[in-house]
Amino acid sequence: MSKLISFAGVSRVNGELKFRGAQNANRITQLRKLGDTDVEMLYLGRDMTKSEAAKELLARNFANGRQDIEALFVSVAKDDNPFKPAKKSRTVKVNSKELKEPTRDRKGCVKDIEQFYVWFNTKMKPSEAERVRAEFNERVRQAYEAN
Repeated sequence: MSKLISFAGVSRVNGELKFRGAQNANRITQLRKLGDTDVEMLYLGRDMTKSEAAKELLARNFANGRQDIEALFVSVAKDDNPFKPAKKSRTVKVNSKELKEPTRDRKGCVKDIEQFYVWFNTKMKPSEAERVRAEFNERVRQAYEAN
């Protein structure tokens, strides 16, 4: 189902003002039958997203000075600025004292791979990193020679 609308406006449901969008005029009569009051919708001339439609209605002065309708349109219209900085991602800090070296089976292989990744991706001392790197390289060498 397309999210584009050709008609936009407002209606009241139990006294609450709501933004309404529709793809065709049949939705207007449907809203009236469902009990919406004060249904006011306008043909936009082309298909638009909900945010674009709210901006268009603001530009056409659809609210005609009614502040409650203007406030509703402003809340529906989103900022489409492509240069707006994105929300910063948050990182989770892990206490390195809680991390234990992953358990291994008799062959020396790590049992829980997720535990290994958490352990491996934390800061290690250079000697620890060297040891892990040497173990990995040894396993790669053995697998290479076996094939």
